[in-house]
Amino acid sequence: MRKFYNLPAGRIQRVVLSVLLQLLLLSVCAQVTITGKVTDDQGVGLPSISIQVRNTNFGGTTDAAGNYTLQTNLKQGTYEVEFSGVGYKTNSARLTIGTDNSYTVNSSLANDPLGLDEVVVTGTLGRTSKRQLGNSISTINAEQLQNTGTANLSTMLSGRVMGAQITQNSGDPGGGTSVRLRGVGSIFGSSEPLYIVDGVIIDNSSANVVNLSADAQGARIQTGTNRLVDINPNDIDRVEIINGAAAAAIYGSRASNGVVQIFTKRGKTGAPKVALTTSIQHNSLRKRIEFNDYPRRFGIPQDPRLFAAGDRLTIVANLRPNQSTTPGVGPAALGGRLDTVTYPVTRYDYQDNIFENALGTDNHISVNGGTERVNYYFSGSYMRNGGIIKNTNFQRYGIRARTDFTLNSWAKLSGGVLYSNSRSRDMPNGNNFFSPVSTMTIIDNVWNIDERDANGNLKHVEQVRLNPLSVIETYDIRQEVNRNLSDLKLTLTPLTGLNVDLTTGFDNYSQQGFEFHDRVPYPFVAATFFPDGYVGTAKFNYYQWTGDAVASYRFNLLSDLVSTTSAGYSTQYIKTAYSAQEGRDIAPLVRTISAAQNFFTPPVDTRTEQSIFGYFFQETFGYKNKLFLTAAGRFDGSSAFNKDAQNIFYPKASISYNISDEGFWSGSLGKWFNTLKLRASYGKAGNLTGIGAYDRFITYLPTTYTGGAYVPRNQIGNIDIRPEIKTEWEGGADMQFLRGRLGLQFSIYDQKIEDLVLPFNLAPSNGASSLVDNLGKMTNKGVELMLTGSPVAQRDLTWDISLLYNRNRNKVTELYRGATFIGFDAGNTQGVLLGHPVGVYYINYYARDEAGNLVLKNVNGYQLPQVERGDPITNTPARDPNGLVVQSATPLRKVLGDPNPDFTASLTNELRFKNWDLRL
Repeated sequence: MRKFYNLPAGRIQRVVLSVLLQLLLLSVCAQVTITGKVTDDQGVGLPSISIQVRNTNFGGTTDAAGNYTLQTNLKQGTYEVEFSGVGYKTNSARLTIGTDNSYTVNSSLANDPLGLDEVVVTGTLGRTSKRQLGNSISTINAEQLQNTGTANLSTMLSGRVMGAQITQNSGDPGGGTSVRLRGVGSIFGSSEPLYIVDGVIIDNSSANVVNLSADAQGARIQTGTNRLVDINPNDIDRVEIINGAAAAAIYGSRASNGVVQIFTKRGKTGAPKVALTTSIQHNSLRKRIEFNDYPRRFGIPQDPRLFAAGDRLTIVANLRPNQSTTPGVGPAALGGRLDTVTYPVTRYDYQDNIFENALGTDNHISVNGGTERVNYYFSGSYMRNGGIIKNTNFQRYGIRARTDFTLNSWAKLSGGVLYSNSRSRDMPNGNNFFSPVSTMTIIDNVWNIDERDANGNLKHVEQVRLNPLSVIETYDIRQEVNRNLSDLKLTLTPLTGLNVDLTTGFDNYSQQGFEFHDRVPYPFVAATFFPDGYVGTAKFNYYQWTGDAVASYRFNLLSDLVSTTSAGYSTQYIKTAYSAQEGRDIAPLVRTISAAQNFFTPPVDTRTEQSIFGYFFQETFGYKNKLFLTAAGRFDGSSAFNKDAQNIFYPKASISYNISDEGFWSGSLGKWFNTLKLRASYGKAGNLTGIGAYDRFITYLPTTYTGGAYVPRNQIGNIDIRPEIKTEWEGGADMQFLRGRLGLQFSIYDQKIEDLVLPFNLAPSNGASSLVDNLGKMTNKGVELMLTGSPVAQRDLTWDISLLYNRNRNKVTELYRGATFIGFDAGNTQGVLLGHPVGVYYINYYARDEAGNLVLKNVNGYQLPQVERGDPITNTPARDPNGLVVQSATPLRKVLGDPNPDFTASLTNELRFKNWDLRL
């Protein structure tokens, strides 16, 4: 004690103040344990329910029995503990923290099949509930994604998303799929939605690093896997899909075609849990086509193995003056009648040689756990899938890690990383004469394609063509992708009602392709099929950085009126690099590019850089948690456009009215008609990726003329090109009947797209052959409907049925300079036709007279149908003033077909019995 009193007075004061401060902190912010149980309306514990102490970063999830425990540092006062989960209505309970160290808070959640209380992410970072949204949103949880029999997320979404048209682009085991929400959104650019993984925008394009040889045939093949295949569905917690331009006011104009947000799994509080999933797949040809099995063939055989010029195709009789000594080489279009002479042949079904049954396996292991402050999730996966075409396969290795740190009551840090390696062995596909499937359907099936010579080499088929088995057995077409996805997010809640989210992340991948064709062991193969061999290699590198900052402030204007104000800024930087080299006349025993002795095309090396940026402001008013009004505005820009087009204003407005929350609804009407939500929205968006990074400039290519020079590409630059502008109105309703046993959701929408970017062919006198400009307008109008039902809903047995119907009408309403048709291909048979959907086939037709009979004309003594100008509606030919049919060399064309389906429909049955799950 003597030493204490001998201390200096200032030091004594500091010691006393330190002790008092520590005591104050202990009394103000004490270690508190919160426990409880969450059950359904039948008292059964609910697993994976989220528990959150509002306006703090403290939270957790329930275990398999519905129990939870939270360790928090909370000062004394009153709090709201919120309980939420997919398929259940959100509930909250008041908790008063006093001097005790432990508290119990239980809750019971009611079913919510429509998910109106589900917490969704309506911006790159912002969170809200479905009941506040005025536009359509679909949520698919992890349970719905499991056991679907596919490793591609895009395919898993098929039949589950309102307004989505999902088609497979390639038959390869890792082949890509195309996702369109509400029809065609762009022609020159992509119509794919924006993809976001854990707040970071990712790329889902498909670089062409294989099948370069198809360019020699003018096939313009663009094959490859969509990059969503790099994400293992077993790592996904849920997927949110928002249709329409209304969402783009928050997400940015890159979301003009809709948004697909992917949220991966996170660690849960508790002891480490290990999960192992494995599956076996069986792949087979779904439907065989019918092959000609008639044992005779038209013409006169010239060679016992049918390998002379006259044996190649069925003969046109009038092309040879002496049928027995001078064989023809037909047929030629309208060249004369077919030969009526026949001879016996053996017919083959080539499908037995090309297709096979294949097996696949998908394996996934994960471990997760943690405490109230730190949780973790780690996973590893291996998938291999065989193709139904022989010698094709796809395999993928992947690892993923995610951790969440609660730094204190107002700061939380989260981060994740994904690495995947995928490899595939492919075959040429699409409209490509190298493709074994195309060859199978083009050649006559009178050759035994499995026949071999004494050395084991395959023998020829018809002259010019390749034996399809030569492609399957000797072509080596491979690609490999290494991909890294990473994200880091800081969440701050410094004040009550204020939430600040800062997110950054990277998407980086390298795609390497290799293609090798061995020399063909039989003669008379067309030079465009590289009978002397071919080798090609290509590489595509992609790098994207995303940065977002969003703040929202929620406060009560009145006791029943809540205001939520949000503002944010986002930016992306994209860099790409592509290189390729091709050669032919290969040396033996070597398969690399150095084997080529003739580099018939110059090497390719292209690089791009692009920046995209935008900022927004949004205000939402909520009245009694049943009526919500939202207005927002956004300015977006891209370095692909000039400065005048980089700050365009895109507005948004929406209204949502949960009319079933009104007092009058709780009577007899509410007993069977449980929920009715009415919604409407309006929004504008611009397509910032509708053109390439440098498409508005005149670019130059090197040439070897006169010792080396540069020449401009054959396209006029256009620095005044603007983003395509989409304006959309949407209205709809969400309904629930019979206590959730029956549900109905529907939407109607009307899109108008202006400043449509299109290529336009020019006369050579302009100095270039084409121009890309804002040349048109088009519309999308449609209806979306989803009917859900639960005929059986017991504790151990459930049966769910869903019926999905989507209908979209696309129409081109305006084209450049009064044009009626702009073609996309060399033959101008497919393109945009005024008054019709995008992509119609527009071809010549046979003229008919007023009675509907074909108008015939004399061709070498034969009366053949006349392909001439006329009325495509009535199919009547044009006539001169004397009433004679006009023999014009410029025929009028008509629509043959529309490649875009008018509607899509799907029916899904799901039966669960305890741990068994059956989906049809």
